[in-house]
Amino acid sequence: MLTFKRFSSNYSIYIKIALQLLLFLASIYIIFQALIKIGFFDKDTLNVIHNHHVKLNILLICTLFFVFFYILNRINKWFIKPLHQLKNTTNNQYSIYSNENIHESDIFKCYQVMIRNATEKDTNIDLEISTLTKEKQTDIHQQQLTSSIFNNSQDVIIFLDSNGIITRVNPIFCRLIGLNYENIIHQPLINFIHTPAYEKIKASLSHGLNNSHQWQGEFNIQHMVSKKNIPLYVKVNKLIDIKNNHIQYSIIATDLTTIKEIDRLVYINHHDPLTELPNRIALTNRLNDELKNQLTTHHIFAVLFIDLDSFKIINDNYGHQIGDKVLKITANKLRNAVKKSDMVARLSGDEFIAIINPATKHTDVIKTCKRILKILQQPIIINQHHLAINASIGCYYVHPNMQQTIDDILFQADIAMYQAKMAGKGCLVECNSF
Repeated sequence: MLTFKRFSSNYSIYIKIALQLLLFLASIYIIFQALIKIGFFDKDTLNVIHNHHVKLNILLICTLFFVFFYILNRINKWFIKPLHQLKNTTNNQYSIYSNENIHESDIFKCYQVMIRNATEKDTNIDLEISTLTKEKQTDIHQQQLTSSIFNNSQDVIIFLDSNGIITRVNPIFCRLIGLNYENIIHQPLINFIHTPAYEKIKASLSHGLNNSHQWQGEFNIQHMVSKKNIPLYVKVNKLIDIKNNHIQYSIIATDLTTIKEIDRLVYINHHDPLTELPNRIALTNRLNDELKNQLTTHHIFAVLFIDLDSFKIINDNYGHQIGDKVLKITANKLRNAVKKSDMVARLSGDEFIAIINPATKHTDVIKTCKRILKILQQPIIINQHHLAINASIGCYYVHPNMQQTIDDILFQADIAMYQAKMAGKGCLVECNSF
């Protein structure tokens, strides 16, 4: 039953509830009396009620009071007490309304506030969960992107531990060396590098990684089946974890096979296969460049037409193999007789063209021509054969603003060369003045 202490602790709210209950029970009593007055009950029942009206009224009033206190106790147990505890929790933990305690009469307001705070807290939790979910999705997306780049990169990507053991490698490396991933992982990288190529870069690689923690250069790996060497341009980085001093290496390498092949084809297209001097195509390109530059620099350059004397006799007497060797040796002599900025090309047969640029002084050009003649006059020894050879040189000075074509220039130099041969061979003739 409801105790006085419990009633007094929640006095204000109980007053409201008790008044409402009393009003309700009084209404029942009044309605009962009204029913008697209007003859609602039958005659026998009215006689019984009339004879025992005092007892019945006392019994009814006691019953109503009993119901009153019982209902009040149930309300306290099921509703008021839990709400009171909720109010105390709210006052103690959340300090609602600027740390002012909520009165018992405002317990429902307290409940509303608690619901509102709980809703706000749930909303904040939902926002935090949503933020964490987005961050997780971003991390997953980044991981997927990184993995996609790693697996689909056309560059070789390798990770090594501090001992040079492969810890991770992408599929392109597996294809290049012709092995499955399982046969590569946890193996020393040195096992797949061409040994002579590694020996050449070993000192430089060690120095770069120890001093600047990075190195870049070329070395070859080897296909494990065909034993073919594959050239790579490699960038190596040394990665150090400061916390535990853990070291690992990352390698990014580009396959140079295609680039090397393109370079080889370009080289073949622009160089004479016998002497490896620039050919007519390269000579034409160089003369075009010189003429274009001449429009702005207004400099003079010299074109030397060089033809070997009596070369046909060497071919006829010693054969074409000896003749080819003579041309190779002559090409090397011509290469060494001019500056690096100059160009020597093989036009055809035993005819060579030299471009002297810049031709700053007339005397410098003459000195170069005399040096060429002197070097070529030195005997050539092939298979114990001492071969004497000489050359005739025709020189043509290309002046700016003359509107000349490449054919015009070569034609003029060719004329000067024939004049040198007519003059007795082994000499120089200038077609025009400096």
